[in-house]
Amino acid sequence: MKVPMKNSNEQTVTRSDWRIFLRLWRYTRKYWYILLIGTVLMMLSAVLDVMPPRIIQKAIDDHMNKVHRFERLDGRWVEIDNGSYKLEKQGTQYVLKGNDGSVLPAPRELVMKVKLNDYKMVIWLGLTMLLILTTRFLATYGQVYAMNHLGQKVVYDIRMDLYKHIMMLPTSFFDKTPSGRVATRIANDTQNLTEFFTSVIISVVKDIFLIGAIFFMMYKMSHYLTLRTLFIIPIIIVASLIFRHFDRKAYRLVRTKLAALNAFLAENIAGMNLIRCFNKESRKLKEFQNVSSDLLNAQFKQLMVFSIFRPMMDLVYYLVLTSIIWFGAGKIFAGELGFGVLYAFASYIDMFFAPIRDLSEKYDILQNAFASSEKIFGLMDLNVEDRGKGHVHNLNKASVRFESVWFAYEGENWVLKDVSFEIEEGEKVAFVGETGAGKSSIINLINGMYRPQKGKIFIGDVPLEEYDLGSLRRKIAVVQQDVFLFSGSLLDNIKLFDGKFSNEEIETLSRDLYLHEFVERLPDGYYTEVLERGSRLSAGERQLVALVRAALLKSRILVLDEATANVDVHTEYCIQQALKKLHDMTLIIIAHRLSTIKWVDRIYVVHAGRIVEVGSHDELMRMKGLYYELYRVQYAEEVKNDG
Repeated sequence: MKVPMKNSNEQTVTRSDWRIFLRLWRYTRKYWYILLIGTVLMMLSAVLDVMPPRIIQKAIDDHMNKVHRFERLDGRWVEIDNGSYKLEKQGTQYVLKGNDGSVLPAPRELVMKVKLNDYKMVIWLGLTMLLILTTRFLATYGQVYAMNHLGQKVVYDIRMDLYKHIMMLPTSFFDKTPSGRVATRIANDTQNLTEFFTSVIISVVKDIFLIGAIFFMMYKMSHYLTLRTLFIIPIIIVASLIFRHFDRKAYRLVRTKLAALNAFLAENIAGMNLIRCFNKESRKLKEFQNVSSDLLNAQFKQLMVFSIFRPMMDLVYYLVLTSIIWFGAGKIFAGELGFGVLYAFASYIDMFFAPIRDLSEKYDILQNAFASSEKIFGLMDLNVEDRGKGHVHNLNKASVRFESVWFAYEGENWVLKDVSFEIEEGEKVAFVGETGAGKSSIINLINGMYRPQKGKIFIGDVPLEEYDLGSLRRKIAVVQQDVFLFSGSLLDNIKLFDGKFSNEEIETLSRDLYLHEFVERLPDGYYTEVLERGSRLSAGERQLVALVRAALLKSRILVLDEATANVDVHTEYCIQQALKKLHDMTLIIIAHRLSTIKWVDRIYVVHAGRIVEVGSHDELMRMKGLYYELYRVQYAEEVKNDG
């Protein structure tokens, strides 16, 4: 069951690392074959990693250390000149003792033969080392490629699921959540997961396997030295747990402050013209400095945790290395240990601490990824929009009926109170009233952006909750005061990137709805590139684009939310004439400029969440009620002349 979260304050629900990992695993197991290949190559690479020190140890102790080499031959029978002799050490010299009891000095041929064999074995060991290193390179290359390939695919799936889920969230989410914060989740946080899959997950598994292999090789060479290195284990575990606690808190704070910074940038860059018009650059710069300083301080806290852990691991490393040299040297002097074993132990200790040193960096990436995962899955856990029963896909009649509708955005702060009205198919009606009276809320309820707490809404005699909202919204077009246009050509924005409409059809409709004369002024006509949010077009031109779009998509109900509030007189006239040509549409207009709705069939006057007056313009003027007062305030001279 999905649990709603408080997004306005970016409150994060604490989740265990294990739960987060399991959710990530659901995406990973889809590509199990890539993970299997990467794991096999990782294990091969780890096995090959621990072999070079062992080979070097054998080269030193068995072949390069001559005294030790002769000691290994001591007591063995060798064949010389068809005779059998046993190599023995007498004092500081080696002699050959025959099976007949004769004693001969070790001949030069034997010494040279032993040296030659050692030389050949060192060459073979060197070639073996080269083969191992080459194979390890190929295995590591394949492992890195496989895991990067896996990471990119998994993050792509998460990003797609996240964006798909965000598009299904209710309108209230977008009313409360800054767009920059949402963009951070989709872009930055998913990118952090890429590093987790490519740099951490397989490396951690490899490091654990490698540490086990290192201890096995060390124990096989010397039980004595291995047991004297085990004291580092509890030190590392305690240090890692402390580091984990503080680093996780630091990264959560960093992610929250980064989201706040992105939200600030998205809002203020979009409103840059307003900032300049009111000469607020200095104020906004100071606000940005505060937000940026919060992020900087959070990053410094994380840096403090990071800067302590790694030097402490270096200190432990040198402590262990010193102990190995101390105990190993004593065994060498006692003749109980070869120098090659001590060298191999030093190499293995360095290999053991390499992943420990990297743990701070990898743990940073891990905590960054888990902190991002918390926020990503927090969005995914939000309840999606209530789309009703969804079994009705066709709009049989373009009529709207409200029956005793009560609606509040929060609690019982009622925006609409017991609202009832009926709009027949093909009618042209308008809603007027003071700001905050509830006019836009009626529009939000008609297309299902919000659901009423009480009452019923019928679209074409069918309860709203029984519609598939996707199908219903294709039949209801909304032209807002600030029409949103996407980056791309003007033609693409008219047809909403739908290739089924011909250019001739679009041009004919544009001529009928008075858009074509504006398009002819543009440098590339219908192929003029529209910048972000349509900044190259005026408000009136964007309104006409939206009208043509609604007519092209054959919407049955057209809603204009203050569509003529910010346009000039000529554009307003063009919009009104275009609306009068849309005979087959049910038209619902929200307007403050009452002169623009005189021609509609019926006007609803909304006051404090209730419909208080209904009638045509002339009927309402004769009533001399609230509509009359509103009109008198706007057009006092005209009312005076009429009186």
